[in-house]
Amino acid sequence: MIKLTDVAILSLTKLRSRPVRTAITIILASLLFGILVAVSLVSTGIFHSINDFRKDGLTSRYIVSVSNAPNDNPLALQNTMRDPALVTEAKKRYEKLVQAKTAEAKKLNISYSQINDQPPYKQTENGSESLALNDPNGITRELLKEKFSTTPAFDDKNLSEIAKKYHAAKLFSEQQFAIAKGSSLAPLADGKEVFRETSNETSANANNPQPPVNSSSLTITPPEISNPFLLANDGGWQPDGKSLPIILPQNTIERLLAMDKLPDSASARQKLDRLKTVRERASGLTFQMCYRNDVSQTQIQQALQQQREISANKNKKDYQKPSLIYALPDSAKCENARVASDTRTAEEKKQDANQKLFDSKFGKNTEPSSRFISFKIVGVSPTTEDNLNPEQIQNSQQARNASDIINNLLKTDGIGQAIPRSLYNKLPNKADYADVFTYTPLYLFGNEDNIKRYVEFTSAKDAQKFIDEQSCTVQYDNTCQPKGRQYQATLAFSNSAAIDDMQRLVNSWLSYGMIGVMILAAIIMWTTIGRTIVDGRHETAVFRAIGFKRIDITAIYILYTIILSTFIAICAAVIGFACAHILDNQFSLDLTAQAQYSFGGLDLAKRINLVGYDWNQLLAIITACLVTGLLSVVLPLIRNVRRSPIQDMREE
Repeated sequence: MIKLTDVAILSLTKLRSRPVRTAITIILASLLFGILVAVSLVSTGIFHSINDFRKDGLTSRYIVSVSNAPNDNPLALQNTMRDPALVTEAKKRYEKLVQAKTAEAKKLNISYSQINDQPPYKQTENGSESLALNDPNGITRELLKEKFSTTPAFDDKNLSEIAKKYHAAKLFSEQQFAIAKGSSLAPLADGKEVFRETSNETSANANNPQPPVNSSSLTITPPEISNPFLLANDGGWQPDGKSLPIILPQNTIERLLAMDKLPDSASARQKLDRLKTVRERASGLTFQMCYRNDVSQTQIQQALQQQREISANKNKKDYQKPSLIYALPDSAKCENARVASDTRTAEEKKQDANQKLFDSKFGKNTEPSSRFISFKIVGVSPTTEDNLNPEQIQNSQQARNASDIINNLLKTDGIGQAIPRSLYNKLPNKADYADVFTYTPLYLFGNEDNIKRYVEFTSAKDAQKFIDEQSCTVQYDNTCQPKGRQYQATLAFSNSAAIDDMQRLVNSWLSYGMIGVMILAAIIMWTTIGRTIVDGRHETAVFRAIGFKRIDITAIYILYTIILSTFIAICAAVIGFACAHILDNQFSLDLTAQAQYSFGGLDLAKRINLVGYDWNQLLAIITACLVTGLLSVVLPLIRNVRRSPIQDMREE
């Protein structure tokens, strides 16, 4: 058996014998394995960065929104509204109400006619009677409340027991409110209220500032949802009763700061600078909205209509102005409309006063109320599509490039505007905001509450299994399929499961890619090694003739293959690292800006790196390179050592 040093010398000689062929083989195979190295580095870097971003938000969590499934009977509401017993009771109560109103009107010496009242029942198309949904007297709602309110709106205990079977980590909930019916929470433009005549379409649509707070839905969120988006020290908010704490989307805060929207062509640096500016200026930012109850709003509308009417008839000699004329208040003070002119007689004033007493007795507001409501920003949430126009929404849904895909994958949904419960509970004057945080259930489909429930799971698998086995899908007729399911359930706030799936998919693709690369590289190396072995048959025959054994010849070619594979592995590593770093330098900043916008995290120091190290994965690629070389040499080597040296010498 020859010495190892001799084996090495002969192997290197083989490597140098066909330099062009060897170089081509190294280049081609290195490119193939280099692509794998680059993909591994880039994907690992991206997902490691994403996981780092996810820690500060909701994207790393598997939160499922749960609500009751609708009634399996699509006619349930119709049957309830047409219940003869309820209709009969509605008639009785309405009759008593009419009698009470008639007596009170007579007592106050004002006019009242049942004709002007809307009864709580109506005739249906087939001639039967039904409760009226739009009952201004509240009798329909009262009856439905009596029918359903004894049954709990939601069985939280049952949900808890079922969720535990799927390894639920915790259950929590948020409350949803709206301002009092008929009231408004008007935005200010440059510190002033914009008065618009709602019955006049041109006026209603002109100079209409977009409200920073959606008053139709005011949400008080638990710490599990709100904490990731709170600014340092809660943005300077204090529980002194002067302001309501609120988290707002970044694009809403930009509007409050009178910042122009960044153009689509904005650089990554400009986007990151904008984020930094918004976060800095949002802390301590306070804004106001003007609250008006239904009476105050009515008087404002009356003042606008009277202005328009008087202006339109100013040149008409026979035009008679109203006896009571309202004037608009100072737009910067959120006050009630003031009386500009009052030419009513004493009897008219008495009649109006008695009408107020009458309306007040039967549940109507009679006194105007208006005041500023101050909000202080305590947190910043990601930009939400709720604040985008239809064109922007459409554009956001069309992934045009890698940046758009990253945005759609990483974006956090559903937080929008929110009032943190942990801060709201500290308010010393919650009663002052009673008209802002109201909830009036309708009881149309049973008992209702304003609580939105969430279940958090420890894994995407558990969350999806709960949804698949416990949730139903609402159909066009408001029924739920499969029948018998108790809940509607969907993943909330983020694409956490999608990100996990994407990570698994990339790893799977990398595994399949490795197999494909190994096959292609094996073909290339098999061709080169096989050709080298064929070219060296005469040489092999001579070595055999002077005493070399088959194992010696085998050792030479195996070492030759190992050296060749090592060169390929080194070149592949160089190519992969070079490509990954080039991509990192080219796209890292853009993707960082995109991730910052998408996640809405408060740590602007975090960045997306396109170079990350999964040493197990890289070792597997290097091992695959060496294994490919060894597999490539097996067949040609077996055929070579089994040949007769005498025959090879004669053929030569």
